[in-house]
Amino acid sequence: MNAPNASNATNAPASGGKPEKVRPAYDPSAYWNERLNKDFSLAGVGHSGVGLRFNQWAYRARRRVLLRTLKNHNIEIQSAKILELGFGTGFYLDLWRALGAAHVTGFDIAQVAAEAAKGRFADQNWALAVGDIGKPLPMGDAKGACRVATAFDVLFHLVDDADWNGALDNLAASLCDGGHAIVFDKFQQKASALSHVKRRTLEEYEAALVARGFEVRSIRPLFVLMNSPTDRAGLSKVFYKTLWSLVKLPYKLGKIVGLGEVFGGLTGALLYWPELALTRLVRNGPSTKVLVARKVRGS
Repeated sequence: MNAPNASNATNAPASGGKPEKVRPAYDPSAYWNERLNKDFSLAGVGHSGVGLRFNQWAYRARRRVLLRTLKNHNIEIQSAKILELGFGTGFYLDLWRALGAAHVTGFDIAQVAAEAAKGRFADQNWALAVGDIGKPLPMGDAKGACRVATAFDVLFHLVDDADWNGALDNLAASLCDGGHAIVFDKFQQKASALSHVKRRTLEEYEAALVARGFEVRSIRPLFVLMNSPTDRAGLSKVFYKTLWSLVKLPYKLGKIVGLGEVFGGLTGALLYWPELALTRLVRNGPSTKVLVARKVRGS
């Protein structure tokens, strides 16, 4: 992901010298509205530095792994009510429509995302609105009635712990007993933070979900090769970081001669099937994972 743009504001030094630039605090609404207004595509919401065509293949892999996950846990989407936190460009909204969801209640902090979703899915009569997912949300009839609640690649952008907990509260509040929350994050062994991203540990997630009446049913790799590997240390970290650098290299070199999208797309296509195989074989991947939690009691 790209870091927020730095401000031109400066701090004057105490006693002469060159003023220091001040980076503004991360403002999720401003950041995502700016980012999606600039690039409303899978590249805009996906991984920066690999181009649109690579991201299209990466999202295709996300879709396949998600469908596999739904099947493995006998989670039926047809006729289900769904809550989606942070729907972005609507990639998964397309999937819910294709699978016959009865109703989707969705919130995104970006005005441009909400307006686009309302237009594309106007025929569905879904409740898609602007909303800060870290704060209490106006769910209406969806509260306590959803079979599925999702937060895909979004909770790590809630750098304030109160907002992160608030988003988990929203997931829990939307679900009926027996409903499932599905979350994409890295669920790391060691926490880390950088600008607009805060990576929390698996232990933090498990404790927070159990406290809200969930049982964690599975955690499986969403990516092994096609996203940045941050959940590693030592030689394993060096190995996966090197692989990720090689994955990004064709796009970077291609950009020099105006063929970045071509080379990035070819890289994504070549990695697609191996990635799907690896997400079946690898138990604990170095990158993004899929967590499935079942709500067993009210909270």
